[in-house]
Amino acid sequence: MSDSKSSLVLIVDDNPNNIKVLFDILKSAGYRVLLAQDGEAALETLESVTPDAILLDVMMPGIDGFETCRRIKQMPNVE
Repeated sequence: MSDSKSSLVLIVDDNPNNIKVLFDILKSAGYRVLLAQDGEAALETLESVTPDAILLDVMMPGIDGFETCRRIKQMPNVE
């Protein structure tokens, strides 16, 4: 990942406590942070934004983290 001052991280998690902890840590380290509360929202976000890293929860309602990851890998704009 590039310099934290310009790196963008997408957090995908349905647990508000996990989101808050990760968000606070990453923001205090200088990262830019985007949030998605489920796999579908993450996929929608990735249609217009390409983060440097994605922190993806495995157990979520709707499509789980494994299926979300599989779909992300199929997206043409995500490496």
